[in-house]
Amino acid sequence: MFTTYKNKRISTIYSVIPQNEADFMDEAGNYSFSEPQMKKLKKVMGFDKRRVALEGETVGDYAVFGIKQMIADGVFKEEEIGAIIVTTTSPDYFIPPTSNVIQGQFNFDLDTVCIDISQGCCGYIVGLNYAFMTLEHLSDKKVLLVAGDMLSFKVSKRDRASCPITGDAVTISVIENCERTGLIYSALKNNGKAAFSVYIPAGGTKIPITPEVTEEKEDEFGNWRGLQHLCMQGDLVFNFIINDTPIMMEELLNKAGEDINNIDYFICHQSSCFTLKKLCERLGVPKEKLPLDIVPIYGNSSSATIPVTLTHHYDDMYGDGKDSNKVMFAAFGTGLSLGCVLMDVPKFDYCKFIEYEHSNAQL
Repeated sequence: MFTTYKNKRISTIYSVIPQNEADFMDEAGNYSFSEPQMKKLKKVMGFDKRRVALEGETVGDYAVFGIKQMIADGVFKEEEIGAIIVTTTSPDYFIPPTSNVIQGQFNFDLDTVCIDISQGCCGYIVGLNYAFMTLEHLSDKKVLLVAGDMLSFKVSKRDRASCPITGDAVTISVIENCERTGLIYSALKNNGKAAFSVYIPAGGTKIPITPEVTEEKEDEFGNWRGLQHLCMQGDLVFNFIINDTPIMMEELLNKAGEDINNIDYFICHQSSCFTLKKLCERLGVPKEKLPLDIVPIYGNSSSATIPVTLTHHYDDMYGDGKDSNKVMFAAFGTGLSLGCVLMDVPKFDYCKFIEYEHSNAQL
């Protein structure tokens, strides 16, 4: 799907990250790697630090914590919010929707639209599209786009492939109508035939959780998992990202009549340093334009990585008095899904990290 929007902007991003930090070198006992192997993987793959939530903490907890801070900082008033959109694969509950749970913690109007979207890595791009469409009917109201995951709970601690890069984060973006911005170009694609390239077999109605299901078994690569854990065919996903993503980005640039050299930044889903290096090479863009350093600092937090990248690199992007950047967002992963958005991104009103206080779980 290719589409355009106009007169919309991202005005604020708050990224809520756990205080708790995990270190790859401290986890050697989980992976059966030798010390030389650990050091090599740290250098080549970018395995290092990541932020991980504590058991019982939820996307809703982090979102409420961040929204309370936003209100205290004067980012918006409760009566200004017309919709809450949540993109996650880690809902607080099966019922009720996490967006409704968040709405219930504040004095938002009863007319507030609440939408939950089950999306992983591509969640921020999908969420932006829903936010832009919803704004067509909200006049001067604003949308809160909550994007994030608690993926560390869904990955086996003995998964040598996924655990070293998996982190947790929840981001809140304020999306609003704005007369001063130009056209926004967007593209979404899905390959459901390859949906099980990234999946969690058990936990839904198809395969309920039982003691037998949670028994961890070793695969041919030395990863130990139960059926309740995330499982990924890494080679298929890597090829999907490297081969299909550049094609989609080029198609969107052509639709917009834009030259790739005129794009200030490519803000991509942070799957891994290795993958993004290869994507950067495939696109032929300077590494300064495509940040790829987020996973060794915060980890791969699924739909949160694009706004986390914006938050981390905000001062660099808007230094020297720069008021706006032409940005291409790109995301890829679970589904298998692809998404791109090309838009002018004016300087935000607010942009900051908040560390979640682990004694604060409340919902």
